[in-house]
Amino acid sequence: MRSVLFYISCILSFSCYYNPLVNALLNPPETQENNSALALLGLSGPSLLITGQIIDPNGLAEAGLVLQPGKSFAPQSKSTSPGFTTVVGGRFFIPYQSGQISFTVYKENLYYFEFTLDVESANQISYSLYGAAPGIQINGLGVVNITDQTNVFDLVKAYTLDGVLMQVLLNGNVETSINSMYFEFSEPPIPALANEFVNAWISENISVSPATSFDNVMSVSGNTLTISPMSLTFNTNYEIILKSSILSATGKPLTPRTIRFFYPPPS
Repeated sequence: MRSVLFYISCILSFSCYYNPLVNALLNPPETQENNSALALLGLSGPSLLITGQIIDPNGLAEAGLVLQPGKSFAPQSKSTSPGFTTVVGGRFFIPYQSGQISFTVYKENLYYFEFTLDVESANQISYSLYGAAPGIQINGLGVVNITDQTNVFDLVKAYTLDGVLMQVLLNGNVETSINSMYFEFSEPPIPALANEFVNAWISENISVSPATSFDNVMSVSGNTLTISPMSLTFNTNYEIILKSSILSATGKPLTPRTIRFFYPPPS
């Protein structure tokens, strides 16, 4: 009897091991098609990453944040393990999986907020926040190949300068005259080829509402692009949309960003 059971066990083991479907799932070949199939099955494709840009209430991209898997619901907790760290431009990269994925975010080793990603597919990712200050957002959620982590181009901050050359962020109420707008990116951008084409470049790449005109002067210094509006109307809410047609010096398209601010009359 024991010999019969042993014989049956060996047959079952042999059948499972050489079953093509079982073997393919247990030992999948590492191909791009297979990674896509794994993602559809809710498994982690080894070459796919979910990415997004964390922006603070002032419109600043937040580099150096630590994302630890799971929720803590503990505002006084400290970071205890490495986790995933946001890079220049405030962008994170985490392994792809479908379903809901939660993280606790730490800033300078202290609890900051928590968020959950709802991943329905590579093209449909949303998020919800817990414990976050009003205005914190996650921009540009999407999926990239692991080899494309350096191929992302982001706006880091937008600002003007006050009378003593201090930066005033273009966010919320901007209670200073705006003679120039400064846009700092994660790497150098490509400006208009010549100053006489500045307005054409702006109309193609930057949407300003209500519409305003700009002078024909544009400059790039390091990662910062500077343009100058001819006039802005007091007591007006402005919206600036930076489009994906803006390219970095290495040809990367910008992750689109929307900036909103109120321009009150001078006090």
